[in-house]
Amino acid sequence: MHHSPWKLALGTAVSAGLIAAPLAAVPAFAVDAAPAGTSPVVINEAYLSGGSAGAAYKSKFVELYNTSDAAVSLDGWSVQYRSGAGTAAPTSVAALTGSIPAKGHYLIKGGANNGGVEGADLPTPDFVATSLNFSGSAGTIILAKQATAAPLATGSVVEPAGVADLLGYGSSNTFETQAAVAPASNTDVKSLNRSAGTDSNSNRADFTLNTAVTPTAAGGTVDPVPDPTPDPDPTPAPVPGTKTIAEIQGTGTASPLAGTAVTTRGKVTAAFPTGGFAGYYVQTPGTGGDLTPGGHAASDAVFVYSPATAGSVQIGDFVEVTGTVSEFFGMTQVSVADAAGLTKLTDAAPEVKATAFTLPAAESFREALEGMLLAPQGPVTVTDNYSLNQYGEIGLSGGTTTLVQPTAVARYGSAEYQAAVADNAARGIKLDDGATTNFLKDATTKAQVLPYLTATDPVRVGSPVTFATNVVLGYANNAWKFQPLTHLTEANKGTVQPASFGATRTQAPTSVGGNLKIASFNVLNYFPTTGDTLTGCSFYKDRDGNPITVQGGCDARGAANAENFLRQQNKIVAAITKTGADVVSLMEIENSAQFGKDRDDALAKLVDALNIATPGIWDYVRTPANAPPLADEDMIRTAFIFKKAVAEPVEESIIHNDTVAFANARKPLAQVFKPVGAGDDKKFIAIANHFKSKGSAATPDDTDKGQGASNLARTAQARSLLDFAAGLQATKGTDKVFLIGDFNSYAQEDPMNVFTDAGYVNQDGKAKNADGSAKHSYLFGGLVGSLDHILASPGADTVVTGADIWNINSVESVALEYSRYNNNVTNYYAPDQYRASDHDPVVVGLDLPAGPVTPASVELNFLGINDFHGRIDTNTVLFAGTIEKLRAAAPGATAFLSAGDNIGASLFASAVAKDQPTIDVLNALELDASAVGNHEFDGGWADLRDRVIAGGTNATFPLLGANVYKKGTTEPVLPEFTVLDMDGVKVAVIGTVTQEVPSLVTPAGIADLDFGDPVDAINRVAAKITAENLADVIIAENHDGAGSGTPDGATLEQEVAAGGPFAKLVTETSPEVDAIFTGHTHKEYAWNAPVPRADGKTRPIVQTGNYGENIGQIQLTVDTATKEVTASKAGNVRRTTDAAAGLVAAYPRVAAVDAIVQKALAEAATIGNQPVGALTADITTAFTADPAGGPAKRDDRASESTLGNLVADSLLESLQPAELGAAEIGVVNPGGLRNELYYAPDGTITYAEANSVLPFVNNLWTTSLTGTQFKALLEQQWQTNADGTVPSRAYQQLGLSRNVNYTYDATRAAGDRITSIRVAGALIDPAKSYRIGTFSFLATGGDNFRVFKDGTGTKDSGLVDRDAWIQYLQGHKPVSPDFARRTVAVVNTTAAEVKAGDAITLAVSKLDLTSLGSPVNTSLAAVFTDSAGTVTDLGTVPVAAGAAAVNLAVPAGAAAGTGTLTLTAAESGTVVKAAVQVAGSGPVPPECVAPVAPTKWYDILGWIRYGIAWIQYQQCLRG
Repeated sequence: MHHSPWKLALGTAVSAGLIAAPLAAVPAFAVDAAPAGTSPVVINEAYLSGGSAGAAYKSKFVELYNTSDAAVSLDGWSVQYRSGAGTAAPTSVAALTGSIPAKGHYLIKGGANNGGVEGADLPTPDFVATSLNFSGSAGTIILAKQATAAPLATGSVVEPAGVADLLGYGSSNTFETQAAVAPASNTDVKSLNRSAGTDSNSNRADFTLNTAVTPTAAGGTVDPVPDPTPDPDPTPAPVPGTKTIAEIQGTGTASPLAGTAVTTRGKVTAAFPTGGFAGYYVQTPGTGGDLTPGGHAASDAVFVYSPATAGSVQIGDFVEVTGTVSEFFGMTQVSVADAAGLTKLTDAAPEVKATAFTLPAAESFREALEGMLLAPQGPVTVTDNYSLNQYGEIGLSGGTTTLVQPTAVARYGSAEYQAAVADNAARGIKLDDGATTNFLKDATTKAQVLPYLTATDPVRVGSPVTFATNVVLGYANNAWKFQPLTHLTEANKGTVQPASFGATRTQAPTSVGGNLKIASFNVLNYFPTTGDTLTGCSFYKDRDGNPITVQGGCDARGAANAENFLRQQNKIVAAITKTGADVVSLMEIENSAQFGKDRDDALAKLVDALNIATPGIWDYVRTPANAPPLADEDMIRTAFIFKKAVAEPVEESIIHNDTVAFANARKPLAQVFKPVGAGDDKKFIAIANHFKSKGSAATPDDTDKGQGASNLARTAQARSLLDFAAGLQATKGTDKVFLIGDFNSYAQEDPMNVFTDAGYVNQDGKAKNADGSAKHSYLFGGLVGSLDHILASPGADTVVTGADIWNINSVESVALEYSRYNNNVTNYYAPDQYRASDHDPVVVGLDLPAGPVTPASVELNFLGINDFHGRIDTNTVLFAGTIEKLRAAAPGATAFLSAGDNIGASLFASAVAKDQPTIDVLNALELDASAVGNHEFDGGWADLRDRVIAGGTNATFPLLGANVYKKGTTEPVLPEFTVLDMDGVKVAVIGTVTQEVPSLVTPAGIADLDFGDPVDAINRVAAKITAENLADVIIAENHDGAGSGTPDGATLEQEVAAGGPFAKLVTETSPEVDAIFTGHTHKEYAWNAPVPRADGKTRPIVQTGNYGENIGQIQLTVDTATKEVTASKAGNVRRTTDAAAGLVAAYPRVAAVDAIVQKALAEAATIGNQPVGALTADITTAFTADPAGGPAKRDDRASESTLGNLVADSLLESLQPAELGAAEIGVVNPGGLRNELYYAPDGTITYAEANSVLPFVNNLWTTSLTGTQFKALLEQQWQTNADGTVPSRAYQQLGLSRNVNYTYDATRAAGDRITSIRVAGALIDPAKSYRIGTFSFLATGGDNFRVFKDGTGTKDSGLVDRDAWIQYLQGHKPVSPDFARRTVAVVNTTAAEVKAGDAITLAVSKLDLTSLGSPVNTSLAAVFTDSAGTVTDLGTVPVAAGAAAVNLAVPAGAAAGTGTLTLTAAESGTVVKAAVQVAGSGPVPPECVAPVAPTKWYDILGWIRYGIAWIQYQQCLRG
């Protein structure tokens, strides 16, 4: 008897062969990469409060444990610590030495609280690292397999590169799956303890708080586990007693006489002297016949296990046996040890009658029939044949249908699901061969003919079963089994084989109708790159030792060699050809790029093979431009093939590069198709998919909970795919979408419910057998169900004419597969469609007749933005509403485009979330394409590539950069262009970025890139598009533009005449380009520019200003026959002032944007609304007046500002401490200031407002420049690129700390414009070294301030600009605007040397700031200080429009030498100093004093002195 009813369900769910032994040879199949392997050495215990009050020990510690059976060297390893809120690489790194013994510990002594006076001394540690001073409440401890700091992401980080183990605790932002609970405080004396060395990659699950703090070093010991309690003396063997078989069996789940010696009698009903059973069944004479569940409680038969006597009995013998009762894996048996235990009786005894047995049957009734002779009745169907070629076993189901995966028909856990489970248990049983033979074990067993399966009788799942003989009911391998009455062999099958099987094969799918058919086909690891061409491969071999398929050791997954590959290919070609499909999505085809080949190499080879019979029929969809990097792809991929005469691809395919949801699965591939010759109204989107398998858990918490492992991952993939499909519907202009492929999910599981809940219709449900029962595409564990689906959007479902699942693979025995070639003496291989794969193809018919007549012309509407810079605020909904209103008003198709700088330098709500809200907003607005701007590189190339773009899974719009190249090459690292289908017109959008990027971002972040000339790149790509006929219309999105715009009073002609990059863009861009959107310079214009080499033709060139304040609009009329642009118009549309609520209600996209914005604002408000400072008045960047009278524009980077100077002051103060760099001067670039500090409403500065000023999160650095180098720095405000060309921003005004001021004369030659510099009031010393405090961006030469690269003693303070800035504001409440300029233009025409009365003449300008609130200066107070320090008031000088003509006389009596003229503006406090060289006024007559004669005649010495003095007096008088 078996032990519990659940085993029946297991027995029908898992083939006995899979349970009993591993396969000797298995098919080539897709194996998803397992989660990162765990390290043998783990963090075992962490004590965080050493030295605190009440501490157990004086020091903190980390204890490691080696879970393996071998010592592990820790040389080159380290323990590292990062604070709970940290995001940079760990700063505390302790490099370890020595080794950790097998099953042993390693103790690291860390820092201590309170000087380490509380608690006991630690045991002698293996390593001391007092720099490891862990927080007691939150932090991350890292065990790294490297001695250097390991960079970490935040969130769940499970064994990244270089990390063996990681423990995040408390409120730490970094952890494995979930942070461990931390002690309540430093006086909560507990350590974090790992439970029994278990490492499930969840800190919360693996670590618990324990009051037993147990530091153990490498030589430490632990209490040994006590020996288990000895077994009591064994009970003596009982004396045999005579029992009936029914008494032996009993009515429970196990024999009541187990372990008892018994004697019983019965007739032999089945005997197995060969095959491994080594026994026979006996049943009480006269029993059996018609039995019912209610009238029969105990079985009358039992299995006798007796190798000694099995060959001595025959069916029909009446015997008495004596042996011991036992339960052998759930089946009751009597073990007869020797011949003495068997007696053949000659007594007359009635015959055993076979009991009619019909499925379904309850578990209790099966129990009551265990071992008895049965006559199966009623319809029976094959439901499993997977183990047939290994164990000679077939799964059966009662009735005319197979057993079905419960989640294929009902949602997990529902009443219907439970009913399906119960139905499977009641209807399922197995048919065995009366043997334990493993036909794949060795050469001997492989030489035996398999039971049941022949070359002409495939024993397919779904085949009807007809029984010809009785069987006995056995139980083994957790399953009930019909056993033949003796070991079934090839020799005796004519009389012994209990059943035969009906034929169910079809030569083609059921007709699905329609004029175009689509299909899904898993091609079972079709790898033209065979194992024998690679190194390291191991192989599954046939019975002669020949390699058949790759087993491991290399990246190939398919055939071992060309011979086996041809066998596989022949089957796949036969199957695909006979599907009748016109478009086929493929799964499990080789990603040839992984082998250094063209990514489509395997696909091309398959198409070539398909075209052998009839050349030219098939083609394949090419890999798109957005193919992910190899590191983001599997060895297998998805693909499309199609019949060229029936189906036509539209535009390029698209890979859904969601590197988060699809990190563990193949990325979906989308392609738009339409019938050949049909209009665009008949196009549809097909998306090929291959979701994460059920075989392994994607994360530790994603184990099998009823829907297979990784159900959470697949559900996330479904949601991501749904969003991708929705985006494609909008961008591709069709509501017809088919989601096709291997979803590794049954029809009612969570991932599929995501689709059906969204309105998609699963076409598999339309595939029916002749009797109306459902078809399924896959077999697993004896249960059928579909993992392969074609789901149609509501619009697509309306054109479906029929669906079929062609059962040619899953229902066939695996013995027929190419991978099992020559695994048995019988050759089951045939080059036909049967068992070409393990999944069945799904075929769907579509009715897509020809479409309407094309109009003569179409109107294309292009909406453009530039320099949006993360403007997530109350205006974002109005921005979105403007776009939607313009979309709605357009007569034709609309493309929404950007010229770059969508992100970076953003408002707080976007910046605090790394601009994700902005990306989400642009996704919601369905941005079709964007050029990259320089600010897209603020976080570096890796951040743009891996986070922002993320293979198209984050920013769903293509980010284009035709002039962004791999370092040292002309190989673009970004897509150069994308092609949009707009009302049947193919529109190419080319994206380029300013060549000045290296001077605009931190150079280290783009060290792997080069930036070429944008116009050259546009022309190169335009030529390619034209030559290859890839598009009809070309739009250029160039992130660079005019230095001035219409509000500045500029004209196109003036801007072209000024030269530079914009002039080249206008005059040299290829005539093939039909319109140009620009950006970068934050200017506003919409000009019609002459097209070079096209007399009289013009094209629009537009820039919107910035921040979404305008939407650029270019409208093109295109002739549909010639595809030529026949008319255009362009302009900028001001952001709407409509009520936000009305826009949200009217436009779904605006509603989506509103939800994103509200969420972002709410999340940012938690931090952002906290007050950090106060101000007395507005402190802003420089503003530019609007000549038309409109509001002034912020961010005039060519002018000094109150904000720039205040930030420079903060840098100086923050970096003055010696340990932070000992700064003497603060320097700020104007582009670093991204928002203002406004007084309204109450003078409070919030965290968000402060952050918005400095959103880049640069570190603060110091470096030393000599006085000469500092002057060169100021000279570099007149900008030049490294090659000497002038960038679009020709001048950038630095902000300087208040201890620095200087004068300049812009009319002088380059390099000589700075006329004086004063630091702390003194003229700068050219040779002296000055410590400069600035942003890391500037300190590495950003914004073309290249002299910084020559600085010495450069030091990273470790401070982040935002944090230091906020700390400054907190320490200076309130701050006030300083309207005193620190830089003034002075043209000094004073003579090189003057004397009293001579004129001092200066032309002073730029006296007035343009920051908001700046006063207008009206006069300058003049003071002269001569070289002797005498101060003379010279009166006042009038000021008009910020300028003054100074003409003042040198005061009479001014001392010779260098004097200083000081001019002070009364209103602003601006001080201008000019050095004046004063000459002497001529020789001063000497004062002659007559000597006095001595009074005494005898004063000889006195008379001598007098005589000398007299002579001198006379000389004085003579002059």
